Amino acid sequence: MLEDELEAATAAARQAGAEVARMRAEGLRYGHKEGYELVSEADIRAADILREALANAFPGTGWLSEEDRDTAARLDCERVWVVDPIDGTREYLRGLPEYAISVGLVVRGEPALGVVYNPATEEMHAAVCDPPGGPPRKAGEGQYLALVGHGEDRLNEVPPLPGLSRTQPVGSVAYRLALVAAGKGDLVVTWHPRSEWDVAAGAALCRARGITITDVLGAPLQFNQPRPLVRGLIAAPPDLHARVRSYFAEISE
Repeated sequence: MLEDELEAATAAARQAGAEVARMRAEGLRYGHKEGYELVSEADIRAADILREALANAFPGTGWLSEEDRDTAARLDCERVWVVDPIDGTREYLRGLPEYAISVGLVVRGEPALGVVYNPATEEMHAAVCDPPGGPPRKAGEGQYLALVGHGEDRLNEVPPLPGLSRTQPVGSVAYRLALVAAGKGDLVVTWHPRSEWDVAAGAALCRARGITITDVLGAPLQFNQPRPLVRGLIAAPPDLHARVRSYFAEISE
């Protein structure tokens, strides 16, 4: 199921990744969108590559991307590509190997397929999340590793966490989710809202690997919404997710 889509998304992510790596090595222009958000020529080029490879190959599938104008047409589609051409543009421009090409496919609002590719490290994380792959991973009762954003770490905005936690800043939230899905971290947590394109692919990877992922209030993530935002994130093995969610409930009383 979705083998053709997974193959196409993986190939497109590799192609986009090779192009943005080349562009950074040769030099490129960048600027700001609304507020502090950065955008570069590479973001636009990667968006073009992904759209041409996926939208053309799967007609009738909706399209939601950070670098494309959103329309209400996707809301009538059962299947929608949810794409961030470069998640972690700031890290990409700074030369930090913590950015990713993020390609998700959602079906009836549920994450069904995820591809997260880090061109700097050549890490490819790709999975279809139906059915989940193997039994849920357990974090255990000892020390656990929480992956957080650089800004959250620098500005002391990491939520308080229960037990023996240690934090590690990582740029791209899509990459953070992929690392937790791969067992290279135990928790992704943020109280800040995130755009659907930041998390759709990573959510699919997590679900495929038995990682529980919800918004910060513990509600399931829903995609292809009219306003494509999620209310923060908790992604962790089920036992750790339950501990964190319970702790948040206690401290908010």
